[in-house]
Amino acid sequence: MAIRTVGTDGDDRAIEFLVAPRSGEDGEGAERGEEAEEAHFAIHREHGQGWESARLTIDPLSGSVPIAAVEWAMEFAREYL
Repeated sequence: MAIRTVGTDGDDRAIEFLVAPRSGEDGEGAERGEEAEEAHFAIHREHGQGWESARLTIDPLSGSVPIAAVEWAMEFAREYL
């Protein structure tokens, strides 16, 4: 799994992430002969609120988002935003 940031809202209250399987990794879809999909999601918080109240938004057209990716993204957001 590879995670990269797509962007922020410029106000340091939201950050978007793109999760993609690394080449050679078998995803759930790989068993059926399908290629694993990328997943796009964002973590955001209200102005003046801490990251404890942050929300996760997943693009409805995305593939599934691994829990490990969300955990990593939350740690990244706490540290850098």
